[in-house]
Amino acid sequence: MLNLFCDSLLSWGTKIGVSGNFRARMLWKAGRRDIVSVPVLHDYMEQEKAQGQYYASAPAWSSRSQTIVNLLAPHISKEARILEIGCNSGRNLNHLWRAGYKALGGIEISKHAAKRLRKAYTCLAHVPIDIGPAENLIRKFSNHSIDVIFTMAMLEHLHPDNKFLFKEIARVANQYVLSVESRLGKRSHMQYPWDIKSEFTAVGLTCIEIKPWSALWPGKLTAENEWTDDLHEYDAFLFAVSRPDADA
Repeated sequence: MLNLFCDSLLSWGTKIGVSGNFRARMLWKAGRRDIVSVPVLHDYMEQEKAQGQYYASAPAWSSRSQTIVNLLAPHISKEARILEIGCNSGRNLNHLWRAGYKALGGIEISKHAAKRLRKAYTCLAHVPIDIGPAENLIRKFSNHSIDVIFTMAMLEHLHPDNKFLFKEIARVANQYVLSVESRLGKRSHMQYPWDIKSEFTAVGLTCIEIKPWSALWPGKLTAENEWTDDLHEYDAFLFAVSRPDADA
């Protein structure tokens, strides 16, 4: 009966106004691993308070966000153009700004998260944030127009039908691509197990460093320091961009 109910939610949930969070809970309860359609996935991610994507607090300093600075700082200048795909409410961009990186930009599917970003971090008031699915918005960027593109636990929500995003990221990046993503990968109705190293090397990037996320963590791995045990499965993958025209 529960599976029949889930089938109805997948078919009619959006049309009759059933919240994405409720639909997701029912699918999880039923143990469903079938991949939802792209519109259903986007509808879920665009909610005001999507479970797993909503953060009530906006810390001025974040251990999680510091890991981005720790990995990128030896490789780039403070003038580097940096784009976060899936910037949510802005914690990572705020941290980069405070660390001296000002040429920032973001892509965020949820207009609600982008609104929270503007309210929580006033320093980001003039940082361009494009609102919508990354798979659509990435196309507007010119080849090699962004020095660094990074994601944090975002690609695990990339629908298999939109795998081309890996190629688009490689096209737009000028120097580096950084992805903090699960090394194991999960398969559920809202998460998809990507092999991050294989996907990016297949589109021409060179993997130059892979570190456990825990190795980049500032301070102790404690709950008070924003650490949870499930983060042990996440690695930081750093790729370099190879440009055939670089010496031309």
